[in-house]
Amino acid sequence: MKKFSLILCLFGFSLTFAQTVDGSGNLQTSSEKYIKTKSANGRLQGWYTSGKNSLQFNQAAFSNWIAGGVNSYALTAGMDYEFNMTKGRHIWDNRFVLNYGVLKNEGEEYRKSNDVIDLTSSYGYEFVRNWYFAASMNFKTQFSEGYDYNVQDPVTNKYKKTSNFMAPGYLSFGLGVDYKPNENLQLNFHPLTSRFIFVTDKDLQYKGNFGLKEDGDSFLYELGAFIGARYKVNLMKNISYDNRLGIYTNYLKNVGNMDVAYQGILDFKVNSVISAQATINLFYDEDQIKKTQVKQTLRIGLAYNFNNTEKLKTMPENLPTIEELESDVEKAQQKADKANEELEKAKQKVRESAQAEEAGE
Repeated sequence: MKKFSLILCLFGFSLTFAQTVDGSGNLQTSSEKYIKTKSANGRLQGWYTSGKNSLQFNQAAFSNWIAGGVNSYALTAGMDYEFNMTKGRHIWDNRFVLNYGVLKNEGEEYRKSNDVIDLTSSYGYEFVRNWYFAASMNFKTQFSEGYDYNVQDPVTNKYKKTSNFMAPGYLSFGLGVDYKPNENLQLNFHPLTSRFIFVTDKDLQYKGNFGLKEDGDSFLYELGAFIGARYKVNLMKNISYDNRLGIYTNYLKNVGNMDVAYQGILDFKVNSVISAQATINLFYDEDQIKKTQVKQTLRIGLAYNFNNTEKLKTMPENLPTIEELESDVEKAQQKADKANEELEKAKQKVRESAQAEEAGE
């Protein structure tokens, strides 16, 4: 039994170090294991580009269906691109999100189901590890007119218009500090944030709408503070969740009344071309309506994603130096030498046990 235990011990050592030591006890190196790209806080040097393109289609059709139903279909197209630069302590992140969708129910005109233009650009300079002096810009609006289909003019039969391109349109500039320990987490503290609210549609230029002070006003200026956060997590293989939170308060009016926006995107990747996506949007702004606005969508369709991570890994600035490679090999050699010593001790115990058994016989 003692001999059997020692043999198991020896076998265990052989399995444990099989990746670094060959049968003769010599070091085996692997470029994939020891030659790794360098990264700053999980970011590779150079321009990182990525894109998500999607096209979702939903349809429902009924014929002689006793339970009833309305024939309908919906089509939504989306683009989500990122262009991020890392150079030493400097980072420059840019994101462009465009979405537009239409819905058609039998007996009704086309109605839009999704409408987003969201452009963000931010620059940061690292002054302490993971902390950046930051300047950011954000522009947000929609492509076309939006209506409240629950409110209809009895004379003209027209629905109440609620929005249009640049009505509202938000343009903000912020200065502050960002915390970015990795690509999946970031926190923004911008105590100096200017925000311009544009209302270029004359039908929507009336007092109180989007915070306008007087009838006929086309824009409003605000100065306040912004706190933001983003956290991306992979729940399991091919399923990810992207959280975004933004809180803004206006120093010039009712500081305690904060605008709060949250977006959660749950992505399901079926294969390289088919994906599903569920989103939840929560928004509160007293200047629009004193209620929490909620939008939820669930879509499935075609998707095409790309990024240049593998190309960045081959750039000279992202590869280790000769000195770093030599240091890695030296550390690996030390681990292999220690493994060899333990392996020899195990072999010696097996030999001693065998000799003891033979002497006893």
